[in-house]
Amino acid sequence: MRPLIPVAPQATKHEAAGTAAPTDHTPQSAEDHMADGPSFKNLFDLLDELNTYGECRFDPELHTGPDSFTIEPAEHRSAREDAAREVCEDCPVWDLCLDYALRLPKLPAGGIWAGYTAREIATLKRQARALGEVA
Repeated sequence: MRPLIPVAPQATKHEAAGTAAPTDHTPQSAEDHMADGPSFKNLFDLLDELNTYGECRFDPELHTGPDSFTIEPAEHRSAREDAAREVCEDCPVWDLCLDYALRLPKLPAGGIWAGYTAREIATLKRQARALGEVA
């Protein structure tokens, strides 16, 4: 099991290949993306943009896993989560996804959000609260 604290940055496919990772996590068209930053959007608008532009929309089960009636072996879950993290690396709304996951009143029950598991999101939220950055 991976340690939860501190949450270290995940090694990315770009780092492994020695190439530069994309730094712009916004949609390609300025018309597609509101001018204000993610923290100025309400949760409904964030979710709408995630559903419209998120790379996970093409294979949602990759990020959420099987339904609650299916038992997923740990090695399958780990492989699926690693694949989902790779999809998140190049997602045009990565920042919105992270903002959404951190601002949810109730923590996500599971899945991969901006490359983080629900447990890692919980840790990030606790760390942000400790720094006084999240209500």
